Amino acid sequence: MARHHVHVGELLVDIADEGAYVGLPTVALLDAYAQTTDRPARGRLGVLATLPGVEVLPLDAAGAAGAATTVRLVKGDLARAHAVWAALTHDAYYLTSEPHLTPAIIAPDLVHYIPVDDA
Repeated sequence: MARHHVHVGELLVDIADEGAYVGLPTVALLDAYAQTTDRPARGRLGVLATLPGVEVLPLDAAGAAGAATTVRLVKGDLARAHAVWAALTHDAYYLTSEPHLTPAIIAPDLVHYIPVDDA
């Protein structure tokens, strides 16, 4: 997420052009911040969370209970569990740079691969 690849920006522009939005799960954002020590990358995360067309998805008590049901499907990865739960809850595409880790509960046609290398 914080690797500044052009694919993320292109995807955000395409989604915004369609009048849709990208849901950014709070736990995934927290995980990205925790894994990022590079100051410019942390800045990009802050910008990402405030872009038009990006909605940070909060996790309240009811959401936490719901998201907990997906934790076992992703081998305990809480950020991925929140993202999977959010995609299922909102009947949305699941964007990932690691499609091989996507649980089978998400339909393959809803998984959108984001390459980690520039084309």
